[in-house]
Amino acid sequence: MTLNILLINPNRMMDPPVIPIGLEYLKTALDKHNYSVKILDLCFKSQPLKFLNKYLQKETNKPDIIGITIRNIDTSSYFTEEFFLPEIKDLVDYIKKYNIPIVLGGAGFSALPSEILEYLGADYGVFGPGEGAFVSLLRDWHQGSIKSRLYNGWEYKLEQLVHYRGNDINYSKYIPNEGILGFELKKGCNNKCPYCIESDKPVLYKRIDNVIEEIRYLVDQGYNHFHLCDSEFNLNLKHSIDFCKSIIDNEIKMKWALYMKPVPYNKELFKLLHESNAYLITLSVDSYKKIQKLNNYSYNDLNKIINYCKEYKIKLAIDLLCGYPGESKESIEEVIKFFKNNRPNTVGITFYYRIYRTPLSRLIKKHPEYHKKLTRKLKENENFLNPIFFANYNVDFFNALIEGDDLFRIAGVKPGVNYQLD
Repeated sequence: MTLNILLINPNRMMDPPVIPIGLEYLKTALDKHNYSVKILDLCFKSQPLKFLNKYLQKETNKPDIIGITIRNIDTSSYFTEEFFLPEIKDLVDYIKKYNIPIVLGGAGFSALPSEILEYLGADYGVFGPGEGAFVSLLRDWHQGSIKSRLYNGWEYKLEQLVHYRGNDINYSKYIPNEGILGFELKKGCNNKCPYCIESDKPVLYKRIDNVIEEIRYLVDQGYNHFHLCDSEFNLNLKHSIDFCKSIIDNEIKMKWALYMKPVPYNKELFKLLHESNAYLITLSVDSYKKIQKLNNYSYNDLNKIINYCKEYKIKLAIDLLCGYPGESKESIEEVIKFFKNNRPNTVGITFYYRIYRTPLSRLIKKHPEYHKKLTRKLKENENFLNPIFFANYNVDFFNALIEGDDLFRIAGVKPGVNYQLD
């Protein structure tokens, strides 16, 4: 018997709306294993529960299992704090009326899988890369041999598939609202950032020729504007260079934006980024030298990257994270002065840290003097679901350093959670 699988995108953030490519990738994997899969996109639905009810009432082949992707737990913004899980809980509670098993997944779910599974009251969850783990969960469920309520996606290899996208999601609703088509080259990040839920993970690479075929298929449909969804493009310099060469050699007519970390890099990379029509790099930078050292870069690297971007006419946006516990005012003053003198196109300053189960949260727990810098008290059995932030300095401190220089902006002052391209 073929199982009927319904995948739901509940993300209704519209600033801008984000195409749920994770569900598209998952559907390809499920199709390969002969499951019957449909995607229900609630992004533009003003009454999502009413729409879901109509869908389930009229659907002749009722789903055997429903998967729900969770992209964000909250806005992760100190200034515009909004908790998204209550709305998703309404969705889960509603589906329960139909006695259909519910599987949770997605990047937001992977941040705190056990806690979110308990809070939402769903049946199962997949954290990390979802394709292999979800297929395994479905097989086990169908055979009555479920191993656990949570399946770890990092335990599975990445299936090398070509994703022919654009048939299950109505892109025409996203594009006019500043939505941009994303794509992936890999999953995971081996950086050592002590505050990040994505750090120190395995890195699973996709075959470049498969990604090129995916992009070519979308370009042939008339789409030419893309952004790379990888945490960082340049985890492996050779892989990054080979991808740029493949875009050029295959004459793919696209423009694209990407995220990078400061190392590794060389001049050839920026030359090829330019030739492949990359128009914007968002570079993740920490002001605290201890974290710079953990990730093996220095101000000298930042200076070279700024100059390479200018030479090859690529816009450079800096995502600057400041104020880690123990960082001095002088350290922050140094980084602001550096960027005033070595100017990218823009510098977005984030001076607060959303706290999860990371080395940062363990550090804060050990040092009571940091507790007064939190936006709320730590609970005795803190699960970090409700947003909690650490901020060592305030807006006035940074405004005084910036001195009205329009190179800088304070991240989060203006609403916007899904992504920021310029």
